[in-house]
Amino acid sequence: MNVPADALAPLPPRPEGRALRAEISLSRITRNFARLQKAVGQRGIWAVVKANAYGHGAIPVGKALEATGIPGLAVSNLEEALELRDAGIACPILVLGGLRAEALPLASQHHLTVALVGPESLEAYAQLLPDHPVRLHLKLDTGMGRFGFLPSELGGCQDAIKALSPWLDGLMGHFATSDDPDRGFADRQRRIFQTCHQQLGDAGLSFKEIHHANSDGVLRHYLDGDTQARPGLALYGLTSIPEGHALGLEPAMQLVAEVARVKTVPAGTAVGYGRTFVAPHPLQIATLGCGYADGYRRDLGNRAVVGFKGATYPVVGRVSMDYLTVALPIGVPVEPGDPMTLFSSNPAAPHSIERLAQLLGTIPYELTCALHRRLGRVYPEAPFHSRNI
Repeated sequence: MNVPADALAPLPPRPEGRALRAEISLSRITRNFARLQKAVGQRGIWAVVKANAYGHGAIPVGKALEATGIPGLAVSNLEEALELRDAGIACPILVLGGLRAEALPLASQHHLTVALVGPESLEAYAQLLPDHPVRLHLKLDTGMGRFGFLPSELGGCQDAIKALSPWLDGLMGHFATSDDPDRGFADRQRRIFQTCHQQLGDAGLSFKEIHHANSDGVLRHYLDGDTQARPGLALYGLTSIPEGHALGLEPAMQLVAEVARVKTVPAGTAVGYGRTFVAPHPLQIATLGCGYADGYRRDLGNRAVVGFKGATYPVVGRVSMDYLTVALPIGVPVEPGDPMTLFSSNPAAPHSIERLAQLLGTIPYELTCALHRRLGRVYPEAPFHSRNI
């Protein structure tokens, strides 16, 4: 994993004296989309760009995906949908979390598609939809336990659902365990979904779009009978299952911070809150302009490493709100303004998002979603800097 000493160009100076950026490769995201499209065959894709495209920037990502001719984008709530519309994104947008009935006029105005997530909204929707039409996707709870109609509720709601049939385009569900090597529960969810689909069909309801599979569901081919797929995390090249790596998905983000100050400290010097790190011998301590307010997890202190000039060095002491500190041996050339890589785009690196998530016992998209909007996001036109460690 040797890279040239000048692998990272210096970050542009910031007037506030602090430089931090997430570099996002839109070309990698569109390549990941193409690979996922090949995996799902003739099925359409609703690309999930909720939570600011999992931290990657919903507007740039949404525009890049729209330019591929993608059938549609999916978001969590109305605010996320309107952000995309305000940015000029015109393709279909599905609001996965449903909407309160009073939001239907605004959703209709902006031509949104809305998940119908429970029986409690049926009466109000029936009153409003004739004057404020939106396309609906009926959501089933096949085992996730959150939004969606339970199978036991369908019989009692059947007539009220049929009353909405002029606006019903889709039927959807959501896997709870598609990342689990044991297929048992996922297979059970599929059976429940298909049984409910048959029940609704027997009642005279038909659906143009049928989708149940999230990213891992797509990668594990839980797609039988579906017309669409709904990947999220896989678009951004972050996956913890072998099928994702086999498909060639590429991480689309790296996080880079500049060195704000360097000082040489003698043995016995404590660094950071709580004195959790004490220099065992003389060291250089580099302070970087990134902290937990930016989304870099506080519990990475004394555990993570960062990349610098082809090597990695430990994050020492507690990560504070705005800064973290890195220990380097005496003699390693480092000075203020030098860039260090906190999240690597190399999936094999010890500071890749996937590896850091494993270290923390969490999932990769908790780390990317946590990145605050206050840090800069840049979208290089040139090929992504895969040379960075």
